[in-house]
Amino acid sequence: MAALPIVLTLGLLPTKLPSWVAPGVGLAAALVIAVAWFATPWSHVGEAFGGGAGTVVEVLAIIGGGILLSRVMDRTGGQQRIAIWLSAGGGPTVSTALLMVTGVVPFLESVTGFGVSVIIGLPLLLALGFTPLRAALLSLLGLTVAPWGSMAPGTLLGAEIAGVPLLDMGLASGAFNIVAFVGGGTLAAIVAGRGSHEVGAHRGELTWKAYAVWAATGFTAGLVQGSVVVLANLLLGTAVAGAVGSLVMAALWAVIISRGKLQPTPWRYLSPYLILLLGTIAGQVIERTLLPNGVGAVLGSPALWSISGALAGVWILAMERHHRWLLPRETGRMWLGTAIPTGLYLLLGYAISGGGLADSLAAALTSLGGGFLFLVPFIGGLGGYITASNTGANSMFGGTQTAAAHALGVEPLWVMGGQNAAAGLGCLTSPARIELAYRLAQPHVLEDTPGRTLSRGALLRITMPFFLACLVIWGFACLLFLPAAG
Repeated sequence: MAALPIVLTLGLLPTKLPSWVAPGVGLAAALVIAVAWFATPWSHVGEAFGGGAGTVVEVLAIIGGGILLSRVMDRTGGQQRIAIWLSAGGGPTVSTALLMVTGVVPFLESVTGFGVSVIIGLPLLLALGFTPLRAALLSLLGLTVAPWGSMAPGTLLGAEIAGVPLLDMGLASGAFNIVAFVGGGTLAAIVAGRGSHEVGAHRGELTWKAYAVWAATGFTAGLVQGSVVVLANLLLGTAVAGAVGSLVMAALWAVIISRGKLQPTPWRYLSPYLILLLGTIAGQVIERTLLPNGVGAVLGSPALWSISGALAGVWILAMERHHRWLLPRETGRMWLGTAIPTGLYLLLGYAISGGGLADSLAAALTSLGGGFLFLVPFIGGLGGYITASNTGANSMFGGTQTAAAHALGVEPLWVMGGQNAAAGLGCLTSPARIELAYRLAQPHVLEDTPGRTLSRGALLRITMPFFLACLVIWGFACLLFLPAAG
């Protein structure tokens, strides 16, 4: 019964029903089961919703601001100008794909979080010449840095739940997440390589050597990315590790692509993004050091700075009048299509957690004894899949995971590190993120677009096997090595 809302949601995802139906049905089922089957008082469910209300509002505002900024940059031609600068005119190549997947997109996610990196990164990938399907896939693969998203509040929460220092949790999460970085880079290189091949040649001419070169390039890029992020954790602290590591990767790829001859920086076109990034960083510093509540929370939210960047972009980039008239309606339509299902998925996560369903599921799993260790990443991944947030997933399952670790005599640090990494990767395949990427890419699909057709199912068919493969690797790692750490 505790699993039924999740099963219903998963079963409805492949259907052609509106995108809000699956999480809506799952939410309704979770509420009914919590009250009728588990006899959970409505007050407990209400507390869960009340505690998450601020996050829901912030996430929906961030999505709105991000969409507004992306439309401004698209309407003014800023996306295209930045894409030319990033790629040095190289177009949709493996190198430009890895620049975005290991550098630009994870940097944006590390600073802003909540999927803003998809909202900004996907249009940039389209401007680089990638098809809508590949642009959506590559933007999602950049979310492998999710444990450090939005300056790592989810990792901080995990450290608090496990009762360990944040630095230790960052290093443990980084050790697990090497698998995600390497796998994401490898998959991104293959996706981009096949795409660049389709433009000028037939698929039949592809050889195993081409795949080997792409895979080796992506594997190396992912390994370097993971190593740099772990090193940044050690030297500079966990909060900024994702941003610093991704920025280093972006700089390395820019030098490689331009062969050491970087073009002049288009500061004018970058200014809306700089307002977003610098404003978010400064606002979060103020929030954490001076104003932890109220005004500080507003100043630290990417929503404020994405809207500010968008409004500044209208003026700085001289948006034409007829584009300004179209902007509110276009943004509102895209926001409604994305925000409603996203909000419902977040509420579904709170209902499962506050209604006692999560505790019931985890208690049943811990009865497996040592075999439970194999399931540690699967539980974390499920939480990330449902909530599209490693913060939400750690809040949902973190307490149960650490309690099970103590019961089994296993070091909670490593159990929570596996939970945190898996929860972050679960965001990549979350229906909320899939819906976001699909909605942003779908308007750019044309009749003569090469390759496979863009659909939610197509995105899942590529990202889900990658996600599950990482969970299996992590599961065996937990089963084989965690007992020795206890």
